[in-house]
Amino acid sequence: MTSSTNTPSSGKTQGERKQLVENLFHGTGETYDKYVHFATWGRDKRWKEELLGLIHSPTRILDLACGTGILLLEMARRFDVHVTGVELRPEYLEICNARATELGYDVRTICGNAEEVELDEQFSHITSCYIPKYIDLDKTVPHLAKMLAPGGRIMMQDFSYPSEKWVQDIFVDHFARMTERFKDEPDWQFMWKALPDVVKNSTWVEDMVRLYEANGLVNVRVIEQSRRMSCLVIGDKPE
Repeated sequence: MTSSTNTPSSGKTQGERKQLVENLFHGTGETYDKYVHFATWGRDKRWKEELLGLIHSPTRILDLACGTGILLLEMARRFDVHVTGVELRPEYLEICNARATELGYDVRTICGNAEEVELDEQFSHITSCYIPKYIDLDKTVPHLAKMLAPGGRIMMQDFSYPSEKWVQDIFVDHFARMTERFKDEPDWQFMWKALPDVVKNSTWVEDMVRLYEANGLVNVRVIEQSRRMSCLVIGDKPE
C-alpha cells in the first residue's frame, strides 16, 4: 500500500478491519434500516437516488456490502435484472434474502468479505454504499476493475468528512446527539461514538479516484452530496 493511502485500513490486518466492522455493526441487523435514516440526517434515500440515476441499461449488477438489501432490492425492482449482493454479516443477509424471496426478485447473495470477492463473471455495474472507508481499497479496486464489463461503471458512495468548518461542526454534533438520543440502544452506541473519527481519518475519496485511474477507468469523477457529508465516486471502463 502506498504512503498516500490513509484509510482506516492502513496499518491494520484484515482481521483488525473485520473486527472494526464487528464492533460497529454487531446486533444491528433488525434495526439497520431505521437507524441508517437517522445516521444520514434522513438523506440516505436521496443519496441512493442519485446513484440509481447513474445506472443506464444494466444487464448484471454487483452490489458490495449489500446489507439488508436496501439498494440491492431497489435495483432488482427498478431495472428487472439479475443482481448479486455480497455481505460480510450473516444476520444482514438473512434479512435481505427473506425480502428477496418474498418479492420474487432475481437476486443472488454471497456471504463474504468484499476485499476477497473475485467472481469469474463480469458486471455492467458495480455499486456499494458505506463500505469504502472500512476496506483495503488497494486490494479491492483491482478486483472490481477485472469484474467490470467493457463499457461498465463502478459507483461507490460513503460518508466523507466535510471541508467547511460549519458543516464539520454539524457532522460531529449530529453523532453526539445520536449517542444521547439512543442511549438505550447499546448495539448502536459504538457506532455513534466511533463513526465521526473513522470518517474524519479516511481519505477514501482521494484514494478511490487514484485507484480507479490506476486500474484503467476513465471519466472518473466525484459527486459531493449534502455539503460533502457524503460522496459518490464514479468510474467507467472503456469499451
